[in-house]
Amino acid sequence: MRQRDLTEVDVADGPATHGRVTPSRRLESGDAMQIAVYTVVYAIAAFLGRLTVLPDTGISMTWPAAGVSVVWVLARAGRPWAFLDHTLIGVLTALSVLVTGGNGITAAAAGAAAAVQSLVCAAVIRWLCPEVWRNRGGRLQGRRELWSFIAAAAAGPAVSAPLLETESLLLGRDWGWDILLLWCARNIVSILVIAPLGFTIMEWVRRRVAREPLRRFSAVGWSVRAHPIEWFVLLLLCPAIYWYWFTELDHLNVVFPLLALACWSGARLPTGIVTLQGALVTTVIIATTIDGTGPFDDVGLPSFQIATAHVYIALMVVIGLALAAERDEREALVTAVSRSRRDAEAQAKLLETIIDSMSEGVRVVDPEGNTILRNHSARRLLLGAAADAPGADGVDDMMWVRELDGGPLPDLRVLFDSIPESGPDQRDFLVYPGGTDDERIVTFTAARLPAPAEGAVLVMRDVTAGRRELRRAAQVQEGLLPTELPDLPGYDLAARFVPAGSVGGDFYDWHTVQDGIVLTLADVMGKGMGAAILAATTRSLLGAHGPDADVVQPLVEAERSIARDLDNAGAFVTLFRSFVHTPTGAVTYIDAGHGLAAVLTRDGSARRLPANGLPLGIVPDEERTYATEQIRPGETLLVVSDGVLDAVGGSLEDLADVWSELPRGGSAAEVVEAVVARAVEGAPEDDLTVLALHRHA
Repeated sequence: MRQRDLTEVDVADGPATHGRVTPSRRLESGDAMQIAVYTVVYAIAAFLGRLTVLPDTGISMTWPAAGVSVVWVLARAGRPWAFLDHTLIGVLTALSVLVTGGNGITAAAAGAAAAVQSLVCAAVIRWLCPEVWRNRGGRLQGRRELWSFIAAAAAGPAVSAPLLETESLLLGRDWGWDILLLWCARNIVSILVIAPLGFTIMEWVRRRVAREPLRRFSAVGWSVRAHPIEWFVLLLLCPAIYWYWFTELDHLNVVFPLLALACWSGARLPTGIVTLQGALVTTVIIATTIDGTGPFDDVGLPSFQIATAHVYIALMVVIGLALAAERDEREALVTAVSRSRRDAEAQAKLLETIIDSMSEGVRVVDPEGNTILRNHSARRLLLGAAADAPGADGVDDMMWVRELDGGPLPDLRVLFDSIPESGPDQRDFLVYPGGTDDERIVTFTAARLPAPAEGAVLVMRDVTAGRRELRRAAQVQEGLLPTELPDLPGYDLAARFVPAGSVGGDFYDWHTVQDGIVLTLADVMGKGMGAAILAATTRSLLGAHGPDADVVQPLVEAERSIARDLDNAGAFVTLFRSFVHTPTGAVTYIDAGHGLAAVLTRDGSARRLPANGLPLGIVPDEERTYATEQIRPGETLLVVSDGVLDAVGGSLEDLADVWSELPRGGSAAEVVEAVVARAVEGAPEDDLTVLALHRHA
C-alpha cells in the first residue's frame, strides 16, 4: 500500500469540518507543539491539584486537570494520534500522584481513571455536541449544547470513578464511597468551570491568530443588553460577597440565597463573563471550605464537606450557564427574526419598485376579484387618461373591460375558476374607457398564486398595435391568394386556407396554361409572421422562374434563390406542384417532401401520390424529377397541408380514413368543405390548407 501524502484529506478521525481539511495521520510539527503545550499545562494543573490532597484518603480536594483534559482533547479533535492524548493524560496523572507521595497502585488507578474519563467525555461530546467537536471547542450555542456538555461532564467522572477502588479490591477492603463521591463532584465541577473558560480563551486566540479585529466584546460572541460597567461590577462583586458570606455566616441554611447572584449574572452578563465569574466564585468557595470555614464545615467528614461544596458549585454554575444560554438563544432568535423582517421589507420594496417600473400592467387579485396589488401601468391600460385623475386608486378598473365582440365581461370568479392549475391562461379583452375614443385590445395572462396564497396574478399587455399589424398582414396574405376560379371545361376547382393565427405559412396557387392548369400547394415549416413571409417569397419565386407548363424547372430555380434564406431561418418548405392536361386528365407533378396528395376514385378508394424528393432547403442541389398520374372522369385530385394531417390523427392511415369518407360525384367545393369540417373537429394547432380539382363524370 502506498504511503499517504501529507495533503491527503482524512475523514476517518471524525465528522467533516466546515471546509476544514483534516490532515493525514502523520504527526506534524504543529501537532507535536500543541501536544507539548497541553502536556505542560496539564502537568501544572495536576501538580496544583495534588497540593490539596485530603489527609488519610490520598485524593485531592480539587482537580483542575480534569477541565484541562477536556480542553486538550477538544482542541485536538479529529487530529492524528488521538490515543496519544489520552495516554499522556493517564501517564501525567500517575506521575503527579507518585511525585506527591502516592503509592504505585494508587498512581496507576488514578492514571487509568483520568485516561478513561477524558476518553468518555470526548466520546459523549462527539456524539451529543457534533458542532462543538467539529469546531474544536468554541462557545456553547444554546440550551441543547449546554445540557449535552453537562451530560458529558457527568459521564466521564461517573464511568471512571470505580477504577479508583482498584487498591481496595486487591486488598479486600470495603469501597470508599466518600472517595468516589468526591472524585465525581470535584471532576464534574472542574470540567464545568474550566472547560467553558478554556473554550472562550481558545476562541479569542483563534481570532487573534486570524487577525480579526476585536473592536467590541460582541466580536467574540458577548452580546447582551447590559452595560459593560455592570459586567465588571458583578464580576468583582460576586466573589467578594461569597468571601464575606462564607467567612462570616457559616450556617448551611443561609448559603442558598446566594444562588440569586447566579441568576442575576446569568440573566445580565455575557456568557464569557459568566464563565469567568464562575471560576472566581469556585475558587473562593473551595478555598474557604479547605480552610475549614464556611457553611459546609458542619456537613461531616472532610470528604463530604468538599463534595458538598462541589455539588453547590455545580448547581451555581449550571444555573448561570443555563440562563446565559437561554438568553443567548433568545437573542439569536430575535436577531434572526429582525434580520428576516428587514430582508422581507427590502424584498417587498424591491418587488414594488420592479412592478411599478414595468411597462406591462400587473394586477394581483383574490378569488373574489378584489384588488390586492396594482401597478401604475395597469391603471393606465384599464382606465386610460383617467388613471392620473384624483381618486383613481378607488375606481373599479375592470368596469371598462369587455369581450372582444363588445359583450359584457363574465363574473371575475368565473374567470378565476377558468385558470388552469398547471400553468397560465391567456385571453384577449377589449378595453374601452367610457367617454373616450381610446379603444384597445389587452392580453390578460393569468396565473394562480402558489399555495398557501389564494388568488391570481394578472399581467396585462397592450397588443392593439400588434393586432392591427397582423390584421393588415392577413389582408395582404389573403390578397396574394387567387380569388377568381379559372374556366376549365369539364372540371371545377376549389381551395380553402385557414391560418392557425392571423397569418400562416401555407399557400396555394394556380394559373392556366395552354391545354391545362398548374396547381401549387406549399407549407413552410412553422406558423405566424415568419412563415408567412417565407411563403410569400416562395410563391413569388415560383411565378418568376421557368416556362408555365414546366413543374420542375421553376421549383429548382426557386429553391436556389431561397436556399440561403431558409438556412438562415432554420426552416424548409414542403411543396406539391402539378400540371393537369385537361383534355386527357394527365397529371405531371413534383412532390418536394409533401406526400399529402391523392386521387379520389369513384368507387370510394384513393390513389396516393407519393413524394419524389426532399423539401426545399434541405439539399438545395438535389436533382428534381417529375412523376405522372391520371384523373379519370368522376375523380378528384385532392391536396392538403400537414395541419390537416395533424388534426385528423397524425398518420397517413388516419388521413386515408378521411379520404374514404369524402363525398364522391359532387363538386370540388363539397370535398374541400368536408375536409375542413373534419379537420376543425380535431382542434388544429397548425394552418389548414385544402386544394381540390374535380373532373366531371
